[in-house]
Amino acid sequence: MKKVAILIDDMFEDAEFIYPYYRLKEAGVTVDVIARKKMAYTGKKGTIAKATHTIDKLKREEYEGLYIPGGYAPDRLRRDPRMVDFVKSLFEAGKPICAVCHGPSLLISADILKGKRVTAFASIKDDIENAGALYTAQSVEQDENIITAKDPTSLPEMMKLFLKLLEA
Repeated sequence: MKKVAILIDDMFEDAEFIYPYYRLKEAGVTVDVIARKKMAYTGKKGTIAKATHTIDKLKREEYEGLYIPGGYAPDRLRRDPRMVDFVKSLFEAGKPICAVCHGPSLLISADILKGKRVTAFASIKDDIENAGALYTAQSVEQDENIITAKDPTSLPEMMKLFLKLLEA
């Protein structure tokens, strides 16, 4: 059975966590919710999500993919070197990585966007370009094993691509 890690912290974008979480489960994927501490985290609109695992005990080999919801959580996550290292290790292993809205800010900190086509919430356009990526402003963008999306309206298209990469 495939296993995907979803990274969270407080102030995640609720829909960008809930929709992929259940869509992955519906597809038969095991989903681990990863955070700095094993506790409950609150989304921007009040959704409570409990971390099932902490970042300090993870092994890259256990996961076939990574998903990063947006909101303010990615800015908190990128401050933790363990989160950044985990993202980078999955990228280097060629695993599918999916990030939406502000999620690509964590990819910037992992230094994996140089030369990539990337989309995201418009407010991080300059950050993406300064990381050496091409900001496309598309609803969804795929460049090799990285899939990025602008906002919650992009979730259905993004998840189809992510699930297809997980099957490969």
